[in-house]
Amino acid sequence: MPQKPYQALRSPLAWSLGIIVLANLLFFALLVAAQGNQEVIIARVRAAFETGELGLADYLFFDSRRGWHQYNDCNVLQMLVNRDSSRLKRALAPKVFYRNKDRDDQCAVLRAVVVEGVDPNTLLLDQYARHWHGYKVVAAIGLSVMELRDLRRVLSGAVWFAIAVLALVTCRSGPRTRRTGLIIALAAATVWAVPYFAPGFTHGPGDALLLLALTAIAAWPGMAVGLRTIGPYAAGFGATVVFFEMLTAQLPIAIAWLAAMVLAAGRDEKRPGDVAAPIVTLAAVTAFGLAAAATVITKQIIAVLIAEPQAGVVFLSHLSIKMGVPESQGNWPGMLRPFARLVQWSRMLTFGNTFAGYGLVAAAGLAWLAAAIRGWYKRDSEYGRDVLILVSAALVPVAWVFLLPSHTDIHAGFMVRMLIVPISLAPLALCWPSAQGSR
Repeated sequence: MPQKPYQALRSPLAWSLGIIVLANLLFFALLVAAQGNQEVIIARVRAAFETGELGLADYLFFDSRRGWHQYNDCNVLQMLVNRDSSRLKRALAPKVFYRNKDRDDQCAVLRAVVVEGVDPNTLLLDQYARHWHGYKVVAAIGLSVMELRDLRRVLSGAVWFAIAVLALVTCRSGPRTRRTGLIIALAAATVWAVPYFAPGFTHGPGDALLLLALTAIAAWPGMAVGLRTIGPYAAGFGATVVFFEMLTAQLPIAIAWLAAMVLAAGRDEKRPGDVAAPIVTLAAVTAFGLAAAATVITKQIIAVLIAEPQAGVVFLSHLSIKMGVPESQGNWPGMLRPFARLVQWSRMLTFGNTFAGYGLVAAAGLAWLAAAIRGWYKRDSEYGRDVLILVSAALVPVAWVFLLPSHTDIHAGFMVRMLIVPISLAPLALCWPSAQGSR
């Protein structure tokens, strides 16, 4: 019998589309409404330079108080302090100034504009409409009520709190969900470089949200057994990650960990008549990916229509550069360079110890290989298929590199954090409980 109209509106696809639309409307409203008191924020930026909380260095290696990625922080602060006659333009296409085409020395530019009174008209201008810039909301609200140093402490605390909550909640979950949550929490707490990235505006909010979203699945695992629940949830998750993302590795990490958590919860909560866990996992990943893509496109459409007519052209231009293959250098062909750079930057995950970083990558690779062999050998069983799904999810960073090789090559210093995916999921695949004796 043909499906009635009201039944179609209750389908997982309809609910997922509705969530995407509502999420994007909320994002737009937040950006327009939550811009903070600009005079207060300018005063706090000046105070931060006076106290040394902000300096001229764009990158502070292994600085757990201020964070490593000062370049992005100074960019976000520019978005908040640079004036514009239009509130909508400030929200959707904030101004960011540069001294040269290489776009370096961003903290020096911020100081020049805010402290030294340099005329912005003497600098290069970018109407930065390429991302949603959801982290601006957190930064604007935070700096309206506290100093920069205190806000950084709040961001760091939020990430550590999210890791602790994930571990505590999953302790009371089923065997697969428990192992998944605990392994992810342990990996995040030890080899995700949290001390150096959590204080940052473009890392801390997104990292905390990512972990709390996984915690929600562990807390309400029933959502992972049906398409009507997991589809809309994954769609909202994907849209929200994009809102807080600045191509800083949260997207590939989120989609891989989502797949692992949904598979685990689906297996633990499986009842007669439920949709098979692999199908629910595929639906979740698909909903996440489509929502993420739709949210990116929606932002560009809104920016073109309201704030910056050239936003779409600029976005596509930058995207083509990010998707390009790097030039070959030395013994590394262009397509292999991003992978080599990630391995070279693995020391970021091991507190600056290069040999430990290489060892961590090697151990993750061996664990992945062992899990892949075991899963393939037992592929005819439920256990074997689950292991192969986890092994596949662990390869998300590889797919990401092939999709955006130049971006990964240029920004390997923070994109290296996506190696947390194989580092966590390969051991999870190896210790995945069998169907017979799960406890």
